[in-house]
Amino acid sequence: MRQSIYRKLGVFAIAVSLLTGLFQKAEAQQANTGNYDLSLSVKSATVKTFTEAFTQKTGVLFSYEAGLAQKPMGDINIDVKGASLTSILDDVFGKQVTGFKYKLMSSTVVITADRQQVSKTGNITVSGKVTDRSGEPLIGAGVLVKGTSKGVTTDLNGNYTLETAPDAVLVYSFIGYKDQEEKVLNRSQINVSISEDANILDDVVVVGYGTQSRKSLTTSISKVDGNKLYAAPVSNIGDALKGKVTGLRVATNNTIAGNAPRFLIRGGSSISLSNDPVVIVDGVTRDMDDLNPNDIESIEVLKDAASAGIYGARASNGVILVTTKKGNSWERPRITFDAQVGWSSPSRKWDLMNAREFLSFVRPAIAQGPNGSVILNGANAAGTGNKDTDIFTTRYLDKNELVKDGWQWMYDPVDPTKVLTFTDTDWQSKWFSNALWHKEYIGVNGGSKNVKYAASVSYLQDDGMVAMSGYKLFTMHGNTSFKITDNLEAGAAFDMSRQKKHIPVDNYYQCIGRGLIAAPTAMEKNLDGEWNQLVSTNKNAHSPAWYERFYSRQNSTSRHSGAFNLKWTIIDGLALNALYNRFEQNYIGSYYTYGERDGVINTVSSTRPMTQTRTNKSVDTFTAHLSFNKTFRDAHHLSATAGYEYMIQNYSVVKAKSSGSASDDVPVLQSGTNFEASGNDEKQAMISGFARIGYDFRNRYIVSGSIRADGSSKFAKGNRWGYFPAASVAWLVSEEPFWSNAKRTANTFKLRLSYGQTGNNGIGLYDTYGAFETSSYGSLPTMVPSKMQNTSMKWETTTQLDAGMDLSFLKDRVRFIFDYYNKVTSNMLFSITLPDTSPYSSVKANVGSARFYGFEMELHSENISTKNFSWSTDFTYAFTKNRVLSLPDEYMYDIIDEDGHVTGEKGWRIGGYKLSKSGYRFGGTAVGEPLGRIYGYKVDHIIQNLDEADKALYDAESKGFRVSDGKRITGRKDAGDYEWCNRKGSAVDGKGNEIINSEDMFYLGSVVPHSVGGLNNTIRWKGLTFNVYLDYAIGHSIINGQKMQLLKNTMGDCNSSLGDIVYDCWKTPGDKSEYARYTPNDSDWGNRNWRGNSSVMTEKADYLCIRDVSLFYELPQKWIKPLKMQKVTIGVSGNTLHYFTGVTGAISPESGIGSDGSSDMYQALSTNNNSTSDTGNLMPNARKIIFSLKLVF
Repeated sequence: MRQSIYRKLGVFAIAVSLLTGLFQKAEAQQANTGNYDLSLSVKSATVKTFTEAFTQKTGVLFSYEAGLAQKPMGDINIDVKGASLTSILDDVFGKQVTGFKYKLMSSTVVITADRQQVSKTGNITVSGKVTDRSGEPLIGAGVLVKGTSKGVTTDLNGNYTLETAPDAVLVYSFIGYKDQEEKVLNRSQINVSISEDANILDDVVVVGYGTQSRKSLTTSISKVDGNKLYAAPVSNIGDALKGKVTGLRVATNNTIAGNAPRFLIRGGSSISLSNDPVVIVDGVTRDMDDLNPNDIESIEVLKDAASAGIYGARASNGVILVTTKKGNSWERPRITFDAQVGWSSPSRKWDLMNAREFLSFVRPAIAQGPNGSVILNGANAAGTGNKDTDIFTTRYLDKNELVKDGWQWMYDPVDPTKVLTFTDTDWQSKWFSNALWHKEYIGVNGGSKNVKYAASVSYLQDDGMVAMSGYKLFTMHGNTSFKITDNLEAGAAFDMSRQKKHIPVDNYYQCIGRGLIAAPTAMEKNLDGEWNQLVSTNKNAHSPAWYERFYSRQNSTSRHSGAFNLKWTIIDGLALNALYNRFEQNYIGSYYTYGERDGVINTVSSTRPMTQTRTNKSVDTFTAHLSFNKTFRDAHHLSATAGYEYMIQNYSVVKAKSSGSASDDVPVLQSGTNFEASGNDEKQAMISGFARIGYDFRNRYIVSGSIRADGSSKFAKGNRWGYFPAASVAWLVSEEPFWSNAKRTANTFKLRLSYGQTGNNGIGLYDTYGAFETSSYGSLPTMVPSKMQNTSMKWETTTQLDAGMDLSFLKDRVRFIFDYYNKVTSNMLFSITLPDTSPYSSVKANVGSARFYGFEMELHSENISTKNFSWSTDFTYAFTKNRVLSLPDEYMYDIIDEDGHVTGEKGWRIGGYKLSKSGYRFGGTAVGEPLGRIYGYKVDHIIQNLDEADKALYDAESKGFRVSDGKRITGRKDAGDYEWCNRKGSAVDGKGNEIINSEDMFYLGSVVPHSVGGLNNTIRWKGLTFNVYLDYAIGHSIINGQKMQLLKNTMGDCNSSLGDIVYDCWKTPGDKSEYARYTPNDSDWGNRNWRGNSSVMTEKADYLCIRDVSLFYELPQKWIKPLKMQKVTIGVSGNTLHYFTGVTGAISPESGIGSDGSSDMYQALSTNNNSTSDTGNLMPNARKIIFSLKLVF
C-alpha cells in the first residue's frame, strides 16, 4: 500500500518536472524571438552579476567560460519598451560595454571575450566624445590617463582617441567644469557628459606655499576664479573684485585713469601704520594693478591668522594671492584673441545751472544783497559791465544790435525793459567727457608630455574720462615648465609691463574743482583771442585746454619679473621645491610747466619749474621648502610643509628740481638757474623660516598648525625676530554616520575654528636706528640728528580668532559660508611727543592696541539648472567694526563729563575737541571709541522768521546780514538761516550766554562703511549668457565740500556757478526746505550757512551700484567649424553703470579719504581739500560701455 502511494507520487513528480521543463523551454524560445519592456540598471557590473540580473528580469539564459564570470563590464543601463532581444544586446555589447562579444545559440546567449581590441602591448584604443550637459561638444577638453602625463584633447566635434591600459582610469577636464573620472574597464568607446563645477568641496584653493582641497580647509579663504575676471571691462584687476570677496572692501579713492583702488580686509589692523594687505603674485610680493585679468588663474584672499600666518610679519592686514595661468601637459596649442573697444564716460554729474538759469536766479538775489547795484553793473559773471577783453560775457544788448553767433539773449529779470546777451559754457563737460577705451589680448597655451607653456601679450589704452588724464598699459606674460626626468621638473616664468599715465596738477581741486565751478558766462578766451583766467580772484581757475597747453605731466612705471623654479619628487608624497625670483620696478616722473605759450604768459607760474623723479626698486627672493602629502590605510591623511625664505630689497630715489629758465624752447633740468636735488638709497633684508602640518581622519576630523619666524633688518638686535604661530581645526559633520539621513538635504556641514598671530613690519627704515640730515655751522657743513633712534621697537602683532561653518544643500545647489572673527592688534606703533629740552620732537614706540571684529557670509544658489537653461545667484555680505583699546600715556587725561564733573576715571585721547566751559573732551582717536569718525556742525532747524532769528544763538562765524535792514552785524541770524545745535558744556560769551562756535561739534558719520558686499545673477540659455552684478556699501559718509562750492556762489563777486540744488533752498516762512536760504557770496557777505564741516556737507554715502551688466553669445559650432576655430564669442558689457546713493553730484560714493595711494584709510578728507600733501577725490568713477570679440583657435 505504502509502495503504491510512493509510486504514484513519483509518477506525479516526474510529470510535473516534465511539464515545468517544457513550459520553461517554450517560454525561453518565446523570449528569444519576442519583444521586451525592460528597465534594468547594474552598477559596476561583472559578467556574472549582469547575466543573473538579466535572466531574473527576462528569463533569457546565458552561457560563458568560468574565467569570464568576474570580468568587469562597468555600469549598464537598459530602459526599453517593445524592443527585441537582439537590439538590447547590441546596445549593451556594442555601445555600453567593450571587450566582449555575444552570439544567440538556440535558446541561450553565449558570451565570449573580444580579443581584437587588445594591442600587442596589452593596451586598448579608446575613443569617444566629450559634451556638456546640453549635449554640445566641448572643444579642447582634456582627456588624461590618471597618474600619468599621457593625454589628448578633443577636436572640433568633441571627439578623442587614446591608447591606454584596459584597467586605466581616464580623467576628463575642461575649464569651468568639474573633473570627471571614468574607469576604462576594457571599453573601446567611452562618451562622457561633464557638468559645470558647482561642488565647492571639490574645489582646490591656493594656500601659502601650496594648494589644498576646500573640503579639508580649516581656515577662512575666499577664492575668485580667473574665468570670472576674463574680459572684465576694467583697467585693473582691483576694479573687477568689488563686492565679490567677503570681507574685502575695494574702494576707488582716485578715479583718474590708471589708478588702482584701495583694499581693506576685515577693517585692517593698525591705527598709525598701513592697512593695505600684502599682494603676492606667483610667490613674489608686488603690486597687481598692471596684471591683465585674462592671465589670472585664480585669486585667493587669506583673511584669518591661520591662513595668512604662514606669511608672518607681512600678514596682519591679510594676504591676496594671485596665481597666473600655466599650460597643461595634455593640451594642444590653443590661441586666444580677445578684443574690447568702447568708451568711458562720467558715471555721475552735477546738475548745474546753465547761463540763462544762472542769470535768472542770481541777479534778483544780488539786487537784495549788499552792494547790489555795484555788482549788477560791474564786470562780473552776472554783471552787465563786461567788455570784449573781460572774462565774462554778460552785458546789455544795445539798441538795434544783433545777437552774436553762438550767444544767447534774455530779458533782464531785474529790469525787464532791458535785454541781456551772454554766452553759455558747460564747464563740467569740458572736464568730464567721453573717452575711447580699448584693450587687445593674444594668448597661447598648451603642452605635451614633457613641456607645458603659456604666454600672452596685451595692450590697453584709456584716453581718460577726466581732462588731462590718460593711461596706457602694455604687458607680456610667460610661464613654462619642463619635465626633465620622471621625478624632476623645472620651470621659468616672466612678467613685463609698462604703464604710462598723464595726470593733472598735484592738487585736483585747484584745477578741476575750481574749473568746475566757473560761471557759465565765463569764456575760455576773450574776444581778442587771449586766454582768460576764469575767475578774477583765483589764478588757478582755468579751462582744461589752458592746463593742457601750459602743463606737461606724465609718468611711467616699468616692471619686470623673472622666476626659475625646481620641483624634485624625492619619493612618492615627498617633494622639494625651490624658487628664485627677481622683481624690478622703475619709475620716471617728469613734470614741466611752460612759462609762455604763443605769446601768452602763464599766470599761475611763470618761473618754468621742472621736476624729475626717478626711483628703482628691486626685490630678490629665494624660497625653498619640503612638502609631504600621504594617505595611510585610506583613513589617515598627513600633510606637512617646512621651508626657508630669504628676501633682500633695494630702493633708490633721485629727485631734481629746477626753475628760472629763460625759455621754454629747451624744457630740461639743465636750463634752469635755480637747481636743487635730493636722493636716497635704502636696503633691507628679511630671513624667514616656516612650517605647517595638517592631519585629517577620513575627511572628517581635520587639524592644522603653522609657525613662521621672521628676522627683519628694520629692527635692532634683540628685536629683529618675530614669531607667529597659528592653529586651526575643522569637523566635517556631514561625514559622520549619524548624518546619513540628513545628507539627502544638507549634504555638507563643516565647522571651523582658527586662532593665530600675524605681524606688521611697515615702519620706516630709520624709525629704529635714527637718522641725520645736513646742516651748517657757520660756513661749515655739518650733520645734525633728525630722528631719534629706538632700539627697543618691536613688531605690531595681531592675534585673531575665527569661527566659521560651511553648509551646502540639495547636492551643492545651495551653498552657505559664515565666519565670525575677532582680532586684536597689540604693540601698535605711535609717535610719542618728547619734551622741549630734547633735540627731537617725537620718537616712535610700541604703546597702543585696537580691536577689529565682525562677521561675513556668502551664499551661492543654482536656482534653475536644465539642459538649455540655467540661473545662478551669488550674494556676499561682510560686517566689520573696530575699537581702540589703548593709547600712549602721554595722551592720558582725567575724564570730565559734560556737566563739568570730574568722574575719577582716566581717558586716553589723541586730538579732538575740549569744551571750554565744562572741560569735556570728545572726538579724535580715543580709547573705547571707533576709528574714522567725522565731526562737525549739526543743523538743529531752519529759522523761519525774524522773531526766531532774534532768539537765535550768537554764531561766531555769521556775518549777520539781514535782508530786512541790509546791515551786517556779526553773530546774528536772519530768517532762512540754519540754527546749529549747541553742545552742552561748550563756550559761552562774557555774560554767560550760550553761543555757537568751533566747540559745537557733533558726530556726523564714519569714513569707513560697516557693511559691504555684492549680488550677482547669471542666466544662461543655449549660447547666450546674461550677467548682472551689483555691489554695495553701507554705513560710511563723505564730506562733500564741492557741494558747498556750488551753493555759496563765491569766487569774488558771485563769479562761481550754482548747482540746481539751490532751487531747494528756503524762500519764505513755513517752507519745509532741505537747505537754508540762498545768499549771494555766502562766505563773504552772508551768514556762512554753507560750512564744509557740517551735517549739510557730510552726506551718507551708502550706495548700491549696478557694477557690471554683460551679454555674451557663443556662436554655434556648425557656424565656425569651417573656419577651423574652437570658439567665437561676441558680447557687450557695461561697468559702473549707475549708483543709487544719497551723495550729491558727480562725487563717487565709494570713498571719502584722500586720493593718494597711501592716504590714511580712517581719515576723512573733504572733496574740495586744497592741501598739496593730499587732495580730495572729487571726480566721478568712469562708466564704461564695451563691445568685445573673443576668438579661440
